[in-house]
Amino acid sequence: MFWNYWVSPRRATELYARTVSSVADNTIAATRLVNNTVFANMEAYRTFIQHERDNAKEFSRINVNTAKTLEKNQLKMKS
Repeated sequence: MFWNYWVSPRRATELYARTVSSVADNTIAATRLVNNTVFANMEAYRTFIQHERDNAKEFSRINVNTAKTLEKNQLKMKS
């Protein structure tokens, strides 16, 4: 009786359907995790680039102010 139940076509179909469903669910979950990771990294990179852009502007402003100060000091020393 046990052997007939185990190899019955209905049982085989149920096991196959359950296995396929499980593999599909796991594939979707793994894909979702990868997508979430990629988008989180993209957002972090975008934030990093924006900070670097802001820092570059600030360094440029500092250098311009320093150059102006040096130029004014040099003109004062000549007069």
